[in-house]
Amino acid sequence: MFARALVRPAAFSWVGIAVNSAARRVQTPVAAAIGVNLGLLGGLLGEIILRAVPKQRTSHSKKRKRMATKGLKNRQDISPCRGCGRPKLTAHVCLHCYSDIRKKLRGMRREAERE
Repeated sequence: MFARALVRPAAFSWVGIAVNSAARRVQTPVAAAIGVNLGLLGGLLGEIILRAVPKQRTSHSKKRKRMATKGLKNRQDISPCRGCGRPKLTAHVCLHCYSDIRKKLRGMRREAERE
């Protein structure tokens, strides 16, 4: 990507942010590409953006250790259906009973169309 030497001013001090006049002319490559002169702010923003990149790739084991606490949790909103006794979500229609009702309604519609 971008080299850090292009963005970092030569006389940059972390204490009190003392910057010389040459640093005000430093542009980030992004700002230069879009044609915007951000001055001192552009140099500081470019420095922050370039430091936000990880130095090494996160290994598979470290990633899995971090994600180990995000496992599945037990559902608390499952209750038995009053009609058939099968498990269903609370405040939802039982899918087994709903399919039976649909079949019966289809049969009733067909009979009504025949008459």
